[in-house]
Amino acid sequence: MASLAVAVSAGRTAARVQYPHRVTPRPTPPVARPLHRVVPLQRSAPRQQPSIFPTVLFVLKLFASILAGAALTLALWDNVWKRPHRSGPGIYDPAFYSAAPQSKIDRQERSTAGWEPPWYERGIPENYPRRVRTVMFAPPTRHAAVPLPGNPLAGKPLRYLIGTDAAGAGHDSEVTVLSYNAAAPVKRGISIAYGNLFDERNTGQYGPYLHTSDTAKQYNEGQIDPRGPGWEKNLREQFERRKKQGFEYIELDNPDAYSAKDVISAIDLAASYGLKIIAKNPLLVKGAVAYMAHPNVHGAIVEKGAGNPKEMDALRKKAGKPALPVWFVAFGSGRSWAGSIADAAKQYRHMGVTYSSAGEYGNAIDIVPPA
Repeated sequence: MASLAVAVSAGRTAARVQYPHRVTPRPTPPVARPLHRVVPLQRSAPRQQPSIFPTVLFVLKLFASILAGAALTLALWDNVWKRPHRSGPGIYDPAFYSAAPQSKIDRQERSTAGWEPPWYERGIPENYPRRVRTVMFAPPTRHAAVPLPGNPLAGKPLRYLIGTDAAGAGHDSEVTVLSYNAAAPVKRGISIAYGNLFDERNTGQYGPYLHTSDTAKQYNEGQIDPRGPGWEKNLREQFERRKKQGFEYIELDNPDAYSAKDVISAIDLAASYGLKIIAKNPLLVKGAVAYMAHPNVHGAIVEKGAGNPKEMDALRKKAGKPALPVWFVAFGSGRSWAGSIADAAKQYRHMGVTYSSAGEYGNAIDIVPPA
């Protein structure tokens, strides 16, 4: 049986060898691990802490970039500071704040090493204007009111003719005061227009009105309230008319019915029209010194009962105008008063006295001409 099995096996083997065919090899099965084997756990390597060097390097680079940019900016700013591109002096030029012209100084010339610190280390420049001048603006009327040296009215006799519309042609060496109705100055000499702080014709158009002046009642004129709109309206109409007519001087009558403050406001308004003021009876005004001291007052006319030469001389000296022309005028029963005033006026310069024999200032007769 054994031999038979071997023979059969050999026969099969021979058959297989004789007749070969492709045999697909079977995959080797994985070797099964014994269940009892314990695989030891491997200890992982310790983790390394992240390095801060890249972060520090980045911060340093960033800081260096900022410094480089700041240095470039300061260099450009410094260059502009040293060499400003201006064709002329500006509001920051020191010469703009100085009355005397100043030469421009090159900042490089003050450096001995050819280098100077940047602007933020210099402090305040030596020629920088440390104080800003404050410009004070006064009313324009004051500028027009400054009297010129050498008063052209001084030493000339006055023709006070406010009571007539026939003043004549005038005279080169005289000063003529014309009536409220006058339409033009006289052809020769200096003319003064008559003006009135009252409503001359009592029209009722310049209200509200006051009722405290005996003069206004006597002459039937309206005493205008200086706190109302009619006050300025009355003055402006007179000033505009006189300016168009060609007058340079104007007398403002009846100031004694008002305060010096109100009278001075009228003087300022006249100056805005280029008209110079002749004061009327200034000693009767409360605040006479301020009235006379106003730079737009160029002379004074005094009627009977309103002062004498001694008082007027003291007043003009207190006002800082010792040579201001002063004329005393009288009419009607004031002839004797004019004579006594003339005797006293001879002792003072630039004082004259006249008398009207033709009613209230219808003519003018010299009692004492100004000296």
